[in-house]
Amino acid sequence: MKFRKFDDELVMRKPLVEAERLRPLDEGPDYDFEWSERLIEGADWTGAHGDGSLESSVIRNSDLSGAVLSPFEVVDVAVDHAVLSNARWEQATARRVEIIESQLVGWQAQFALVQDLYVADSRADFAGISIGTAKGPVVFERCRFTNATFLGDLSRAVFIDCVFPGADFSRVANAKGCDLRRSDLGRITGLMSLKGALITADQAVEIAGELATAAGFKLA
Repeated sequence: MKFRKFDDELVMRKPLVEAERLRPLDEGPDYDFEWSERLIEGADWTGAHGDGSLESSVIRNSDLSGAVLSPFEVVDVAVDHAVLSNARWEQATARRVEIIESQLVGWQAQFALVQDLYVADSRADFAGISIGTAKGPVVFERCRFTNATFLGDLSRAVFIDCVFPGADFSRVANAKGCDLRRSDLGRITGLMSLKGALITADQAVEIAGELATAAGFKLA
C-alpha cells in the first residue's frame, strides 16, 4: 500500500493500481457493470447512464461530462485529466480514489461513504459535493470552488490552497475537525455551519465581518 504524506499528522492511502495488469476498456457504462483492472483512456462517455463498480483502474484523458452513475462504487481508482463537468455520481462509495487536474464544473457528487479521497489541481465551480459518512481523510488541494455547494459530513475534510468565492456551506451537518487553515476563506456563505472547523487567528480576523453578519449582527 502506498501513502501520500502532507505533514506529520496527515497521511492518506493512495489508490492501489498495478499498471502492468490494466486492460483497455473500449465500451461505455451500462447497468450493473463490474469492472476491475481497466485502463479507460480517451473515452467519450458524455451523457452516459449506468450503475455498478470500478476497481483498481485508471481513467485518463476521458470525457465523462453529463454522465450519470447511480449507484456507483469506486475503489482504488486514479482519475487524471478527465472531464466530469455536469456529471452525477449518486449513492457513491469511494475508497482510495484520486482525481487530478480534471474539470469538475457542475459535478454533482453524492457520497454515501468516502475514505481516502484526494482531489487536486481541479476547477469545481458550481459543483455540489455531499458526504454522508467520512471514515478516512478527504483532501482537496489547489482547487477552485466558485459558487460550489458543500453538504453533509466535512469532519475529515482538509482543504489546502483552495479558494471558495461564493461557495455555500450552509448545509454542512458536521464540520468539527475540518481543516481550513491553508485556504482562502473570503466570500464564503454559511460560515455558521462550519462550527468546529480549524482556522488560524489571521483567518479569523480576515473574515470577522462576514462572521459577525452571519451571526446576526448589524455592522454600522
